[in-house]
Amino acid sequence: MSRAVVIGAGIAGMATATLLAHEGHEVTVLERNDWLGGRAGSHREAGFTFDTGPSWYLMPEVFDHFFRLCGTSAAEQLELVTLDPAYRVFAEDGRVADVPLGRERVRELFESLEPGCGPRLDAYLDSASKTYDIALRHLLYSTFDSPAALAHPDVLGNIGPLAGMLTSSLAERIEGTVTHPLLRQILGYPAVFLAMSPDRASAIYHLMSRLDLIDGVQYPMGGMYTVISAIERCARAAGVEFRTGAEVVALPVDRARGRAARPGTVSEVVARTSAGLEVLPADLVVAACDLHHVETTLVEPGFRTTDSAAWTRRDPGMGGVVMMLGIDRRLDSLAHHNLFLTTDWDANFGAIFGDDRSLPDPASVYVCAPSRTDPGVAPDGCENVFVLVPSPADPSLRSGQVEFEAYCDRIVEQLAAWAGEPDLAEHIVVRRTLGPGDYVDDFHAWQGTILGPANTLRQSVFFRDGARSAKIGNLYRAGAFTAPGVGLPMCLISAENVVKALRGDTSGGWLDAVGAGTAPEPR
Repeated sequence: MSRAVVIGAGIAGMATATLLAHEGHEVTVLERNDWLGGRAGSHREAGFTFDTGPSWYLMPEVFDHFFRLCGTSAAEQLELVTLDPAYRVFAEDGRVADVPLGRERVRELFESLEPGCGPRLDAYLDSASKTYDIALRHLLYSTFDSPAALAHPDVLGNIGPLAGMLTSSLAERIEGTVTHPLLRQILGYPAVFLAMSPDRASAIYHLMSRLDLIDGVQYPMGGMYTVISAIERCARAAGVEFRTGAEVVALPVDRARGRAARPGTVSEVVARTSAGLEVLPADLVVAACDLHHVETTLVEPGFRTTDSAAWTRRDPGMGGVVMMLGIDRRLDSLAHHNLFLTTDWDANFGAIFGDDRSLPDPASVYVCAPSRTDPGVAPDGCENVFVLVPSPADPSLRSGQVEFEAYCDRIVEQLAAWAGEPDLAEHIVVRRTLGPGDYVDDFHAWQGTILGPANTLRQSVFFRDGARSAKIGNLYRAGAFTAPGVGLPMCLISAENVVKALRGDTSGGWLDAVGAGTAPEPR
């Protein structure tokens, strides 16, 4: 068995380690923090159980496919419930709308706000569904090491429409579909899941509407961390060793002999632990952590695939102001997922992504109240509330600062006013805040990015960092920095792409099985 060292125990690192173990490798995962899951962590306090990061369970087929590779299923590992409504929208003008479960009911909602838009919505959702299927089958599960991955008839037969989507914006696509401001926001908000705004996202990402408006939104009882716990079980069953409190500080490269273009090799990984510096031998290394940190700190200059100047031209995406609030009473105005959307969206996104960046005020805010569905995540009669305010990726914004906490206070006041809960602040019994600077401290997050680099055109699909380092022959990469992008499902896919890269499998589509000596059988 070859010795594989995986850096980072976020979902990408844990999933990659699990698949590598099934492929016959002896795998050790090194995690600098004392918990597993990375951004998808868990915080328990005073009877409340908070998910510290992702809270949307989307693309369920990706999760189920991963668990099937591990010999189980999502149904066996998780107790999934489908949410209805999928989410609730609070507009700044006082309007409240529930986005229901089921495409026909969604159409009724849109028609109620903009009579006559139904046929255009149908065309939008049909296109979203078709584009999603093409992406899932041929573009996401791919290393892009060969043009053959794009040569499938489904791709070639739609090359014109796909090219048109790549060269136009999501905002433009939406403007051609509906005119009602709130409906435009419902169709455009999924861009935030990609660390972007609708005007900066390619129109191809209208495929995201397949997830919430057609497939619906699910929730794993117990919280999103139950997904991490399930992957941990699969990893340990496969023989993976986890070491927390072990921060990798160097990846020494054995310089290649002979031709200068030949890549180097990492034969050992240096980590700082409570016992001091430790050196772990490695035949294979997977960086499933912040790639900017790997490229600028862990790898010496001659073996970096991206130089410092190139990083200045890249887009780190967005930061975030996060609050975990324990409320000592019920908040019946909230659904499980809630979007609080400002009227002037351009100003809101301009504050986050524009040239003169600042914390938006008023702000478009996402609020998750999982205790509306799952009473086990809060004490009886209480509410568990997770608040995310998209913000600039600015490491100077961090919890504990007077100005930062005052901003959090203003957000609580805004939510109280818009949701009709005027005494909300008086009922907060638990409050934990996080800002971009905290993500730098905990995860070496590049500029405090909360999700990872934005999925802009130049940072999407084959333009994004690949699974294989071009300068170090046995260094592979997984996670939000690599293709296919940000989000839990994408990180799971990136883990499988590492396996495909190791096998030399340049096809599109997911694998039917993993295991030592198993031939690749793409779907």
